[in-house]
Amino acid sequence: MGSQTVKRAILLSAWIIIIAAAIIEALIFLHLVRLPFVQVNVFGATHSLTHWIGWIGTLYIAFATPFLPIVRRKAPIYFENTLNIHIIGNLVAVLLVSVHFAHQVTRSASSYPDLGTGVVLYAAMMLLVATGILRYSGIGKRFAKQIIFLHPAFAVTFYLVIILHILHGISLI
Repeated sequence: MGSQTVKRAILLSAWIIIIAAAIIEALIFLHLVRLPFVQVNVFGATHSLTHWIGWIGTLYIAFATPFLPIVRRKAPIYFENTLNIHIIGNLVAVLLVSVHFAHQVTRSASSYPDLGTGVVLYAAMMLLVATGILRYSGIGKRFAKQIIFLHPAFAVTFYLVIILHILHGISLI
C-alpha cells in the first residue's frame, strides 16, 4: 500500500473514531445511554466503572505519547508506523476519556463533582487532538509553524494538568 493510501486510511479511521466519540458523548449528555454505576476495585482502589475507563484512556495517552518523539529521533525508519499507532491509539483513548467526562458532567446535583481540573484537562486534550489532526491532515498547512509549536505545548499542558487532577482527586491540593 502506498503512503498516500495509508494516510487516507488513517485519516478515515481517525474521523470515524472522532464521530463515534461525539455520538457516544451526545447520547450520554442526553441521558439516552448511561453506563451502570458499578464500583470496581483495582489494587485496593475503588472507583466507578466510568472512572476506571477514564484512567485507562488517560494512562494510555500519558505513556504512549512520549514514544513518538523518541522514535522520531532514535529510529526514524519506524516513525511513520509509530505515528499511525499514535493517532489511532490516542483517539481510542480520547473516546474512553470522553465517556468518563460525559458521565461526570451529567451526574445528578447531589453527587456533582468539582470539575475544575477535569475541565482544563479535557480542554487540553481536545486542543491536542485538534492540532494533531490539523497537522497530520495538512489542513493547517497555512499555520504549520504555529501548529508545530502548539501541539507539543498542549501535550505539556496535558501532563501538567493530569498531575494536578490526580493530586486534586486524592485531596492533596
